[in-house]
Amino acid sequence: MKPVVAVSWQLLRGVLPYPDLWRRWRVDRRAHKLITCRHWPGDEATGMDAAQLALLRLLWLQRLTRNSVTMRRDDDAVLLARAAIETCIVGLYCVHSGDAISHLSAPSYGGAGPVPYLINADLGSRTAIDGAVLALGEVGPDLNIRDLALWLEREHGLVLATGLYHRYYVPLSHLFAHAYAFSLMRHVHPDGTIHRRPAFPWIRRSAARMADGCAAVLAASIADKAGTPSELFHRSATAHLDRLLTPALVFAVKGAFRSGPWREFPRKLQSIIEAQRSADLPGEGDDSGGEDGSAADALASFLDPAASYARGGLYSQNGDEYADETDPAAGEERPARHRR
Repeated sequence: MKPVVAVSWQLLRGVLPYPDLWRRWRVDRRAHKLITCRHWPGDEATGMDAAQLALLRLLWLQRLTRNSVTMRRDDDAVLLARAAIETCIVGLYCVHSGDAISHLSAPSYGGAGPVPYLINADLGSRTAIDGAVLALGEVGPDLNIRDLALWLEREHGLVLATGLYHRYYVPLSHLFAHAYAFSLMRHVHPDGTIHRRPAFPWIRRSAARMADGCAAVLAASIADKAGTPSELFHRSATAHLDRLLTPALVFAVKGAFRSGPWREFPRKLQSIIEAQRSADLPGEGDDSGGEDGSAADALASFLDPAASYARGGLYSQNGDEYADETDPAAGEERPARHRR
């Protein structure tokens, strides 16, 4: 019965409001003070310069997410929260990697960058554009958020990065960002009827807390690297990320509510917990290596409660450290990064 009580308490914390207007204002004010880059240094830019740009974007995404939540624009808030996760992981990579600028800029000259658009729009001949690309730098592989998250965990022990990726980024991609079966079936209700307004398998407050938490996490990392006080950022990140509800958990709980009377909910919740215990770890058996993961990743961690963020690592709800995540790329040679 203890797991049911623990999950019920987690659900209650995730649903109830958490008034922290004063602290959010202080975090926003101090985070903007961390952005000391007033003029972009160009080729002389460092990883910390790129991290400050990522923090600036995160603070803007945080504001947009809050506005979307206030106006009850569900999908807008979710997509903005997903963008905040991506920006946070890239920002953490910029803080801890020595060649972040070259790694981030190399894909801009490849197939994922603006070069194909210039050719297709007849803005120049292929020969001239290829010559300009060679002058700018070497073509690099497409930027993959999954690889960055795994690198942060493997090289620096940042389990938070892989936690955000597996528990939130992948499910949000499948449920909201892409036109897969998950997102299309949101328009189909349990009785088979099709509705104009899709079901919302998450909670708006979690989207706002995700944006707040990601901004605080990156600000804390930049502050630690710069040697400035970061306790306020750590406390804010802990408070917001600890109240997150995973999309898979909300998806399962809402389905349990709709499928029968309330008196059967504890038994169904126990069944969900048992299913989660027998589920595979996220990422196992995924040969696609894609940025958004596989469908198995989206469903693998049904009931993994939102993890607390604290100094020194990622902790579970009872204060114990999470076990090391399985890293499918740990034994593989990482592709060489292209330098300019």
